[in-house]
Amino acid sequence: MTHIVVIGAGPVGTSLALALLRAGLDVTLCEQAESLPADPRAATLQPPTLEMLDALGSGAAIRAKGLKAPVFQFRDRATDSIIAEFDYGLLEGETPHPFALQCEQFKVADTNAEAIEALRPGTLRLGTAVTGFAQDGDGVDVTLSTGETLRADYLVGCDGGRSATRKGLGIAFEGFTYEERFLVLTTPHDFFARDFRVRNYVLDPSQWCALFKVPHDGPPGLWRIVFPAPAADSGTDALSDAYVSAQMVGLEPALGLADIIHRNIYAVNQRVAAAFRKGRVFLAGDAAHVNNPLGGLGMNSGIHDAVNLADKITRAVADPGKAETLFDAYDAERRQIAKDYVQAQTIQNKKRLEARTPEQQAAARTELQGTCADPARHKAWVMNASLLTGLRQLEDQGRKAP
Repeated sequence: MTHIVVIGAGPVGTSLALALLRAGLDVTLCEQAESLPADPRAATLQPPTLEMLDALGSGAAIRAKGLKAPVFQFRDRATDSIIAEFDYGLLEGETPHPFALQCEQFKVADTNAEAIEALRPGTLRLGTAVTGFAQDGDGVDVTLSTGETLRADYLVGCDGGRSATRKGLGIAFEGFTYEERFLVLTTPHDFFARDFRVRNYVLDPSQWCALFKVPHDGPPGLWRIVFPAPAADSGTDALSDAYVSAQMVGLEPALGLADIIHRNIYAVNQRVAAAFRKGRVFLAGDAAHVNNPLGGLGMNSGIHDAVNLADKITRAVADPGKAETLFDAYDAERRQIAKDYVQAQTIQNKKRLEARTPEQQAAARTELQGTCADPARHKAWVMNASLLTGLRQLEDQGRKAP
């Protein structure tokens, strides 16, 4: 039986392992932590991702743990006014799930892991790191922290932005790191009272923010706010009471420091690996591409990598003569999506929120309002923002391929 080793039991690694198992292949899913990672950072699932999770058998359980977001809103911080609202309902007939779902990424991984355990117990190996690998023309020898060496047909690194798999392959991580960092505040404060939606983007030249709700442990849930923060060497303590208070001014006067239950700050990158495979070793998710969180695309594109790669491996097993063509297609297709859609959109989303000059700010408002007012442009915007457009173009390319 074909054996695949997958590194990393986040939402991407668990989606890949589950897809491969459902195709009848043998999988070892290695996670170096003693328990599944509890990272809540990514929390938005787009409509096509929900479809993919349905196909994996975990979709219904994940939707039951999430919070529907049928619209997303753009606001002006200076005037506290709504600029535009984009409606996922326009995707009715395009997808069975015309909405986004707010569900923390660890819940996606946990739910997938439960399905994996039910399907084939022992697939997931916690507390087991991959410490090295060496490939030849017939397979990959994978060394584990337990002292074992596994012989696999393929190895897939879903091991995050600092991927040891990518580094072991010597693949460059092309792109840039923003000078500024992102500050994330978490609060139970209710923003619905001021007509905010589940997902919101607030334009401002210096204090823009993204604000969205997550289900947490159940009603009423929590709100997360993402603000810009100075570079690490700026001399400013972005986690200090003074800086946090300054960010909240003008967003929510009733929000005090006592309402903030969690503060975090992190660097933000826009990078894509120079290749998503080398021989029998592949990259997926953050190991292959990272981006800023504005738009909720990172986790989604990673799960799309996993589903695409599982399909390619399954087809290669059925017809080994087409393996190289299929694997080259994975690299080409997913790198195209990462560069042309995920990178392009997230970079533009940030530029729109932080528009500096009055002219740039007016242009951003005019673009948003004009697009929202035109039904055809409105639908096209949501199709693109949900990654449906890119996936449809890949499908069309596949149909035209010889």
